Amino acid sequence: MGVSSGRARVADLAFQVFNRAVHPDWFATRVYRRIPQERWEADVRIIEGGHAIIFGTGPIRLTEVLSGPETPLPEPGLLFHSAIRTERSASLHPGGIVEYQTCFEVERVDREVFRHLCDEMIADGSRHALVHRFGSSNRLAPPALTHVHVEARVRGLSVQSFHTFPDECAIVRSQSLYELIRTSPKC
Repeated sequence: MGVSSGRARVADLAFQVFNRAVHPDWFATRVYRRIPQERWEADVRIIEGGHAIIFGTGPIRLTEVLSGPETPLPEPGLLFHSAIRTERSASLHPGGIVEYQTCFEVERVDREVFRHLCDEMIADGSRHALVHRFGSSNRLAPPALTHVHVEARVRGLSVQSFHTFPDECAIVRSQSLYELIRTSPKC
């Protein structure tokens, strides 16, 4: 009989992007940070099973969600949906105002390498990172972790996320870039 970390399996995860803000009540938020800038703003959340990012500028809102079946989401506004099984990438240009690029993958590693990577994520408590340790029913394994590193730029936001799955010795990584498209001045 195995002991579970209580986290969803990687095969049950979905990566979704919406062309609207998804209300925070849809998420079981564990850690939250708002990033206000002059031309854009973002809400970054570590949620049960993954993360949620809402990026906005003017009338445009984009919501990226990596989550498991414990986070049912509405369908209206869904632009992109993918299971997390292989490496994938996507590029979207909603409203011609924002260029959104993302890539994500799952990597399975040796148990010792997995433990070492978890220790590194915990040690990286920089002010640019959100980190959350999820509860575990297995005291011998490292806890499930989510580490989200955010970098605000004048024209957008860069986000790297790492989600660990101790039962599978797996790490799901994603990298997303939200960038304002320069518009030419009108004559």
